[in-house]
Amino acid sequence: MLVASPGWARRIGERLAADGPCAAVRDVPLITYAEDLPIARRYWRNVFGKRLTAQAAVTVPDLRGAVSAVAAGAGYSVLPRYLCQDELASGGLVLLHEPEEPPLNTLFLVQRPGADANPDVARVRERLQRAARTW
Repeated sequence: MLVASPGWARRIGERLAADGPCAAVRDVPLITYAEDLPIARRYWRNVFGKRLTAQAAVTVPDLRGAVSAVAAGAGYSVLPRYLCQDELASGGLVLLHEPEEPPLNTLFLVQRPGADANPDVARVRERLQRAARTW
């Protein structure tokens, strides 16, 4: 999700509508959890078909910290829906762009041969698969 605080969303609102999200966030600080911008780079590549040229203005140690920093008004970020959905629902964060097809986060679930015989393993696998579909 491409998100910012309500304050930043208001400041770039006209530019967002006129020029689109790439241009609108150009002068907004980018908040990320890693210097190499893995989530933001993938979002730009998959959603906009462009290479992200921005650098992180602030790097925090984990994604929860990035959510907090963005909600506090430090800038914008690209964050997983499951981490920012509460802030979006409460108005603490504003969605800046909703792609037709969001980038996928491919997960692999691996189990040892013969584990199917254990009903607990099957139950865990089913719950993990169900949870992954709702994100």
